[in-house]
Amino acid sequence: MSRELVIVSPRPIDLADHLMAAVEIDPNLGLRSVWSGGGTQVCSADGTALVTVLTTKGFDVADDVERLLGVSLGAEQVFWTELYAPRGAEGELGERIARALAGVVEGELFVRGADC
Repeated sequence: MSRELVIVSPRPIDLADHLMAAVEIDPNLGLRSVWSGGGTQVCSADGTALVTVLTTKGFDVADDVERLLGVSLGAEQVFWTELYAPRGAEGELGERIARALAGVVEGELFVRGADC
């Protein structure tokens, strides 16, 4: 089972954001598109997927996101991005990349299933 992560941000996450976060952690990381553009993977130099980032979805009413996450966001419009990282050392690195990505978009990272 993978680690489930969510970034809630004030704007959508794009490919340039993925690249900025990856380079912040390790300039040798790469990106690849998956599922006909439905997601992007940040990969190690040997091609191992460290984190998979799904396409961002917008919410016009933050109440829905607040109910899903159980936190108050204090915003009207928010964007929800799901990410998945493997267990083990690769997943720990994937979570670091996710935290960097949240920082790039001035969002907040939520770790779901943190015991994975």
